[in-house]
Amino acid sequence: MKITRTTPDLLIAQEIPWFIAVMLSLGLLLFVGVGLLVSSQTLIGAFVMGGIGGGMCFAAICIFVERLQIILDARAGTATLRARTILRSRETVFALQDLLGATGESTLSGGTTSDDPARVRRKLHRPSLVLSDGAGGEVLHPITEIYDSSSTSGTVVRAINDWLTQLRCTDAAPPA
Repeated sequence: MKITRTTPDLLIAQEIPWFIAVMLSLGLLLFVGVGLLVSSQTLIGAFVMGGIGGGMCFAAICIFVERLQIILDARAGTATLRARTILRSRETVFALQDLLGATGESTLSGGTTSDDPARVRRKLHRPSLVLSDGAGGEVLHPITEIYDSSSTSGTVVRAINDWLTQLRCTDAAPPA
């Protein structure tokens, strides 16, 4: 995720997987193009290449290409999480006063532990929002379901926490 806009009243972070989208689209075009070329020789080959190969690329685009956006808006008093794919769109809105901060969740790659000591397991991270549950407790709400090994989750967590600190300091300051 990248911070695309930061002002005293607004913070926007988003992720658009352009590389994956372009590569899967090229794969889709390649399979459909080869299917059309082969169609003059054999319809079964055309169906396999264009239909099945192109269909698998299209399914991968529908699953893996997701635009993710978090918007913290002080004027509206909301924290909005948006996720959009070709087939669906989700939007979750929280009250900004319920947002206590952001934190990073971590796990190890590889799922379950294995008996192979040579297998290296990497630490994976994802950013999450820390929300008030209304009873004095905290609830974690992941910004994304995907863990990754890059440093972007730490960058987003720091940006959200810094923005909230600046917002709450200016709110608490007496008017001059």
